[in-house]
Amino acid sequence: MNRAMTMNRITSSIRQYPLAAFFLLTFVLTTPMNLIANQIYNATQSIPLALPFAILSAGPLLSAIMVSAALGGKSEVLALLRKFVIWRVGWRWYVVALLLLPALHLVAIYLNVLLGAPAPGIAAFGSGSGMLGAFALRLVNPWDGPMLEELGWRGFAQPRLQKRYTPLTANLISGLLVTLWHLPLILTGGYEWIYIPGTMAATILFGWVYNATGGSVLLTLIMHAVEPLLAVSFSAADETRFMGLLVLVYVITAATVVLFTGKNLGRKEITPTQPELESVITPA
Repeated sequence: MNRAMTMNRITSSIRQYPLAAFFLLTFVLTTPMNLIANQIYNATQSIPLALPFAILSAGPLLSAIMVSAALGGKSEVLALLRKFVIWRVGWRWYVVALLLLPALHLVAIYLNVLLGAPAPGIAAFGSGSGMLGAFALRLVNPWDGPMLEELGWRGFAQPRLQKRYTPLTANLISGLLVTLWHLPLILTGGYEWIYIPGTMAATILFGWVYNATGGSVLLTLIMHAVEPLLAVSFSAADETRFMGLLVLVYVITAATVVLFTGKNLGRKEITPTQPELESVITPA
């Protein structure tokens, strides 16, 4: 009886504060579970022992599904997952999703070369088959950025934040939370501090594409998956300058999007002729 009452209280709290529940679960699951999984594996070399904790470390993805289940059971989870199959968005958005971020990397590389860095050869970008394989893996790997993050930050959190705030404000809030979520990586040297404004800018770009495509997680998943495929490495000072240039290019691009789309950040109005989108986007 006490256990049932406790579960009812938890479910009631989640339904009352779904966004808070999502963010809390995301932060609680990701870093602690990842640390536990690493500790267990390092001590035992046992994948089966570490695997349950590794699975739980997929914070944004699991949190979105768990909170959706608490909000409305199977139907709410299916509504969330349907955002993966919103694909009729117009060919130009596929062009944006596939080419925008790689193009920004190329611009930063070009500027870095203009400022004195050695020009990378074609081989520095890797083979076409290697890029295609990396892209395919990033699309489905629940512990890599695209699949790990997009259903949670965009599919679950963004429409709910946008119900309370303008899309621009909502994405700035989301960007701050995404940055805090990445903070352990920054503190341990996995990310550089200079990427903080870049993360904010990227959140705005992903949020814009999500809104402009009527809530398609598929398109932001593709966009996230192609992001690092043209990344190249420079040495020493050239690498530091490149990171700064890349962040600058991201920030300028995000500012340009805001300039042209305003506070609505490309959000479309849902009409009665779009029931499949309405059922997906409308938050609980």
